[in-house]
Formats: sequence, structure tokens, C-alpha cells
Amino acid sequence: MIKINLLGVAPPPSKVPSEGGPPAPMATLAVMFVGALIIAFGIVGVIYKIWSNQITDLQKRQSQEKLRQTELALVKSQNAKYQQRLKDLETRINTIQALQNSRVGPVELMSALGNIVGKTNDIYIYTLAPAGERLKLDGQSGSVDSMASFLAFLKNSGSFDNVQLEQFYQDDQHERLTYKFALSCQFRSSTGGASPTGGALPEGAGGPGVGPSSGVPGERPGAIAPPQIPTRLIR
Repeated sequence: MIKINLLGVAPPPSKVPSEGGPPAPMATLAVMFVGALIIAFGIVGVIYKIWSNQITDLQKRQSQEKLRQTELALVKSQNAKYQQRLKDLETRINTIQALQNSRVGPVELMSALGNIVGKTNDIYIYTLAPAGERLKLDGQSGSVDSMASFLAFLKNSGSFDNVQLEQFYQDDQHERLTYKFALSCQFRSSTGGASPTGGALPEGAGGPGVGPSSGVPGERPGAIAPPQIPTRLIR
């Protein structure tokens, strides 16, 4: 329908809408809020997924480390058992070697001393005992010359070192003139083993009356019989 203005008056201007426009409806705000929530939940989900994967990897590594720790504990336990067995074997070996040395050492000592006493005529060895790293001998001689010869034989034998005469006096008991003496020395083993002075050589190994008048049939004058070495029990 066409309208014609017969009055010739311009119509009033129409209202121009403002630049801001009408306010957004509630539906638009709700959509924006939901979209923001979706984006936020998506970001949180991605982060949760990444952290979950990291936690799973760490748990797997922890399980592997625990398994490895268990294996290492088993190996350590076996190693401790082997070390204990090794110590036991070393202890047994050392004990056997010590027993062999203590068995051979005094025999060698008494043999060397018997050879020296056999070179004299009236030397008696009463006691033979270890005194620290040295040997202590107590005995008697029939004369000063025989005592001097005995000391010279000890020093020149090569088996005894640092021979020292500690006591020498005259004794006239039983209406017989004799000379009592006490000396100390160090024994040097020819085998290089442990010295018998450090072991269980009992006091009086020579025994009283060991000498030219020991009364044993067929025994050479001045000889000393090797002692019997006691056997020690190993547990």
C-alpha cells in the first residue's frame, strides 16, 4: 500500500537504534557458560590423563625397583653365607696349619737340643719352657768346662740364637758337687714355620733326669727323647 503525503510536511525522523544493541538473551549466556565449562573440563581431563600416565609409569618403576631390591637382598644373603663359609674354611686351614706347626715344631726343637746335649758328657736338662718369644732351660752340669762347652754348642748350632746364661751356681747336695744353671735362648726353625716358643710347649718338656743317666736301655748318653705332642680337639 502506497502512502501519499498531501500536506507537504516531512515526516518525523525514525529512531536510530543505539550502538550497543539490545541485551543478549539468557540462552546465549548459558551457552557460553556451558562452553567454558566444557573447555575447562577438557583441559582438566587432558591434565588428569597425563598425570595418570605418569603415576602409572612411576608405579611400574616402583614395582620393578622393589623386585630388584628383593633380588639384591637374596644375592646379599647368599653372599653373606658364602663369606661365612669362606671364613670357616680359612679358620680351619689356619687351625690345621697351627696344629701341624705345633706338632712338628717341638719335635724339631727337641731333636736339635738332643743333638747338642748328646755332644756333652754330664749335662742334664730338667725343664724346658717357653717364656714369651724365648725358651728357658734349667739343668745341671758336672763341671764348669762341660757347661762352657754346652753354651758354645748352643751358640754355634745355628738353631739357637741370643743364648744368655741367666744363673749358674754350685750345688753340693747328696755329697756330690754339681753346678745348676738357668739360661734362655731363641729357637730358629729350619722349616720357617711357627716357633714352638709361641705354642703349647709344656713346662718341663725335657723332664727331670733327662741326660746321660736317664736309665733308658740303648739310649745314647745325653740324648733327649722327643716329647709327645697333645692333640687338641677342633670344633
